[in-house]
Amino acid sequence: MKRRDAVRALLTPDMADMPEQDSGQPARIASSAVRAMGLEIGRLAEGAREAEALRQQIETGTRILDLPAGVIDPSFVTDRLARTSDREFRRLVDSIRDSGQQVPILVRPHPETPGRYQIAYGHRRCDALAELGRPVRAIVRPLTDAELVIAQGKENGERRDLSFIERALFAADLRRRGFDRATLNGALGVHTAEMTRLLAVAASVPAEIVRKIGPAPKAGRTRWHELARHLAREGVTEAVAALLDQPALRGMASDRRFDAVMDHVRGQGAVAAIEILPDRFGAPAVRIERGVGSTRITLDDRASHGVSAFMIQELILGLGRFIASQG
Repeated sequence: MKRRDAVRALLTPDMADMPEQDSGQPARIASSAVRAMGLEIGRLAEGAREAEALRQQIETGTRILDLPAGVIDPSFVTDRLARTSDREFRRLVDSIRDSGQQVPILVRPHPETPGRYQIAYGHRRCDALAELGRPVRAIVRPLTDAELVIAQGKENGERRDLSFIERALFAADLRRRGFDRATLNGALGVHTAEMTRLLAVAASVPAEIVRKIGPAPKAGRTRWHELARHLAREGVTEAVAALLDQPALRGMASDRRFDAVMDHVRGQGAVAAIEILPDRFGAPAVRIERGVGSTRITLDDRASHGVSAFMIQELILGLGRFIASQG
């Protein structure tokens, strides 16, 4: 007999065994007995579902645990330049403080350190819970390195998109660790042509410059490509690094720092030259070069015919007038 038929038989008593009432209608089973039987069947069904879920967890190695934040390590691949210093992170902390952790993070047992775990995704939630001193609700699942980085990249794309330069650095780090193109494309959800562009920018913009600028979420692929072209010129990288060390720029938001760098590099290398070409030397007497944060004036005394002395005199007089005008 099938299970549903057995249940139906339990709930539908044999009419032959029913005592007849004066009305000639068979008596009904008391409603309390039916409710008790229904509750028992419900408990049996719920137990069966829990047993099935447990069986699946055992087969896949998946568990859901509340873990101390202190036993959880970040992924071996960094994907964000500013994980806890932006306004969105502060909002996340406030949300978890008020409403608790709504979505578990994904971790794997640490491949090198027993008793510890490594995050696939949920770094910011883990950091927020650590700040609040609360345990971290985590899905624990055995993952290979490739499975971890693909889960990490997909979760970032679905929840809070990485900026272009963060994606470029993420891709470059994966390639440096020996992952193939299929894994890189899967982790970032891009096709091969876009992956080539990401890797090209990561190779052209020094990591030091990227760290000092920050994620710059409003700066897309085109502007980072332009910056990479400027940085290819001699001396520009050093000048930009020095510019970014200035306190005024360090205090700016990341997008404003990027804009300040672009304003400067677009003027780098622009040369205006006044040439006096005497027969004997053939070199320009004056060359003016406007660079990143500086302007250079070169005077060739051999070819200047007294121009250098005149310009120095005018420069001193002009500086004096400028200082006086500033009060």
